[in-house]
Amino acid sequence: MHKKQFVAATAITAAATANIAIGVGTVAASTDNPTAGDRVTYVFISDVADNMSSNWFNADNDQSSLTTTYLPKYGKYSRSSGAKLYSGTKSFTSRSTYQLAAGAIQTGGYYAECRVLINGVQVSADSATGRYALAVC
Repeated sequence: MHKKQFVAATAITAAATANIAIGVGTVAASTDNPTAGDRVTYVFISDVADNMSSNWFNADNDQSSLTTTYLPKYGKYSRSSGAKLYSGTKSFTSRSTYQLAAGAIQTGGYYAECRVLINGVQVSADSATGRYALAVC
């Protein structure tokens, strides 16, 4: 694992740990405490299509990652300046009783953004600017 990938993996693990510290319950269809049957969506956004690593927790609550992340959609999202952005989503129905919902993306450009939605409700978002910026949500 490269240093930048390690930093991204560490950041997502820290974000997930913070989520556990807040408290995890078993209430179905809760955006605060997602569980089995809840729909989890990660949205990754960048100023370039080809990016560095991305990380997220999958339907079985295991950490997943890509060492390179391609964002196929262009123009759905834009910055306040009007500049159009690339994006991609990862969605699944949780199979875990205690679903962690945290993600991260490191851009290959100068802008990174990520969002987490539970049952269609945005519960977390982050953006970062600068060369190889890292967004953790």
